[in-house]
Amino acid sequence: MEEKHLITILIFLLSIIIIFIIIYVFNSIKKDKTVSSPDRIYKKDKKIITIKDMVDIVADRNSSQDDLAKAVIKVANEFPFPPKVKGKVTKEIKVYLNFVLLLASHKKADAKLVAFMNSELKKKNPDFTKEIDLYESEGITQRGKRI
Repeated sequence: MEEKHLITILIFLLSIIIIFIIIYVFNSIKKDKTVSSPDRIYKKDKKIITIKDMVDIVADRNSSQDDLAKAVIKVANEFPFPPKVKGKVTKEIKVYLNFVLLLASHKKADAKLVAFMNSELKKKNPDFTKEIDLYESEGITQRGKRI
């Protein structure tokens, strides 16, 4: 009788240990993942990068061409444009299109970088090809006027 109680206690303890191991594994996997939403990226170090941070990079006249290229890649890969509402551009989308305008008007952005931005953003956001072209051409027009 005493042996049955001992075996029952051992099985109970082993099951508790296995449950703790499973919880630990799930928590460690959960911490390693990067969670994204349309307008911000949460990284492991809890630093939040938003589309507005990318706009600030291209708005800065002292940003290097390398900084601009990294911003274009990050926006194209990690910040999809929000959907149109009833076929119209919303205020949220204007931030993304402002990115296009500022990059196209930046003095350190060459034609190759602007063309790369255009093709990548159109691939990722096919509903916005007309708007991307419009804001890009406006940015190129403003290139000489930008302070």
